Amino acid sequence: MQGSKLILVSISMMLCFVLKAQESMTYSEANDRSFILYEKAAWKELLQFGKTAIAAKQDFILLRLRMGYAAFMLSGYSEALQHYEAVLQKDTYNETARYYSWLSLQYLNRNELAGTHVRYFSRELLQKEKLKPVAITGAGIESSFKNTGLSVRGSGWYNRIDLGLRLGWNLYMNQSVAMFNQTIGEPGLTAVINNRSININQKEYYNRLIFNAGRHWQVKGAYHYLYTPFNNFVYDNQAAMIALRYNGSYVNVQADAIVGNVTDTSQQQYNLHLEVYPRGNLSLYGISTATIRNRNGQTGFNFKQVAGCRLFKNTWLEANATLGPFSNLFENDALYLYNAIDRNLFKGGATLYMAIRPTLLLQAGYTFEQRERFKTNNTFYQHSITGGLSW
Repeated sequence: MQGSKLILVSISMMLCFVLKAQESMTYSEANDRSFILYEKAAWKELLQFGKTAIAAKQDFILLRLRMGYAAFMLSGYSEALQHYEAVLQKDTYNETARYYSWLSLQYLNRNELAGTHVRYFSRELLQKEKLKPVAITGAGIESSFKNTGLSVRGSGWYNRIDLGLRLGWNLYMNQSVAMFNQTIGEPGLTAVINNRSININQKEYYNRLIFNAGRHWQVKGAYHYLYTPFNNFVYDNQAAMIALRYNGSYVNVQADAIVGNVTDTSQQQYNLHLEVYPRGNLSLYGISTATIRNRNGQTGFNFKQVAGCRLFKNTWLEANATLGPFSNLFENDALYLYNAIDRNLFKGGATLYMAIRPTLLLQAGYTFEQRERFKTNNTFYQHSITGGLSW
């Protein structure tokens, strides 16, 4: 019993000593020590010392800049953003904090949001990084082959090209043109002429605008048009999306609403997205999406989970699964629409991403779908192979 008391007293004395040491730390000590660690490139020690200094109420711009750079060098981009955010709250025009925040956001794949910092760059820095307020930001192609093994559901092809534009440091546009081709046979579609050979040659146009409303907030708007011929029927499908997104350091949240007219029927869809980066980079991440749909007075619910990890230096693997049956489901800011006549019971797959060069990304993926054939209880499976290249 006496020994336990002595141990408790010793621990209390040590805690008091640490607290007094923290309280007695001066600005000069915090500045000198953090500078020495910075010069030695002792990044982990610098971050640990910085936390101790901040706890001792020694929180100043130079310390945060050094800690931000240390986190950046350790690929802790989310942590780096937190330290640079502390700098910008005291000095909005600090170019070092702006520059490394810009880089960190790009390494977290938030390229549009990174534009909030560029307008504070000097002319020399803009020239060095070859940045202009109006520019092409990217382009890509995507192709997908779909097969069911059913004679009445021919193989399908989906092809898409896209173009990204910057229309100012805080306004971005993405445009896509796509085509989907498939021949199906369905006796249940009695109103369709020659229903044993229905040629679907769907053409699509997509446009999305992203506006940065500050260092954390974004407003998105999108429009998707689909021209769908169905032998003697032609459908002009249209949908519009509005979204509000908050970007944190480790967590992002987006709420959006999609309203439209699909196959001559009005539809509403509401999504809530949660993105998590537990390590503060793209080595491990998860994206969860909860969806509520309303069509013809009937409500449906879906949940999609995406999990990604870095396998090698320039290679990532991403798996996904969508739970809950659906028809006419929008995904990825209304970029994709699943509008087949057969109800989807389950969808899942995986995609491999490989950075061939810093600005060139190759993707290859597989998707498995369990579907229920139109007006029957018969299930079948669709297998899709997708490839893409983006710059």
